[in-house]
Amino acid sequence: MSDSPRLKTVCIATPSVIGPRAVSTGIVKQPIEGKIQVTEMGLEGDFQVDSRVHGGLDKAVYQFPFETYTTLAEAFPHLADRFSSPCVGENLSSSGMTDNTVYIGDCYRVGSALLQVSQPRMPCWKLNQHVGNSHVMALLVSLMKTGWYYRVLETGHVSAGDTFILEDRLQEAWTVEAIWTHWLDLRAQKKQVVGSVPVPGLSTQWRFDW
Repeated sequence: MSDSPRLKTVCIATPSVIGPRAVSTGIVKQPIEGKIQVTEMGLEGDFQVDSRVHGGLDKAVYQFPFETYTTLAEAFPHLADRFSSPCVGENLSSSGMTDNTVYIGDCYRVGSALLQVSQPRMPCWKLNQHVGNSHVMALLVSLMKTGWYYRVLETGHVSAGDTFILEDRLQEAWTVEAIWTHWLDLRAQKKQVVGSVPVPGLSTQWRFDW
């Protein structure tokens, strides 16, 4: 279908360093041409530094809407030439999918892989270092436009140009944006940890670590 959401770029990282202290990072990614294997732990060959906050079964693949790059370019016009995939360190960049239309627990067939949305992305301070501006991370959070992670339900291959086919949406599902709305409201009330959150499909980390 011509109006189906589409995969624009597929990207993986190799070991890099960033900032004045030359900190190791996987945020510097490069687009890959052709098909790439999607395993339960992410894209084949993708590099991750800190498994505590990146990667794992619930954070195997990170997707960022290409449309949000326009928002960033408008907010930081002097950095506009930086805002193109994979600037924020995403594995997948898409058109036609945004944080207010994608729901936690959504299952998407893309290529031959089946992916399930598991949680929003919590931006890392390394994003600010990578872009060269100390406000980018905070802006994305305040706008609730950070992209999302997937768990891999069925391994397979993906490539740029593939379409996303929604195969299942859970009952009483929350959008990615709604999760952020709730999180920001809790922070405004200075509530740090509130116990389990009844959101179907949400990762264990986001259920209990608020």
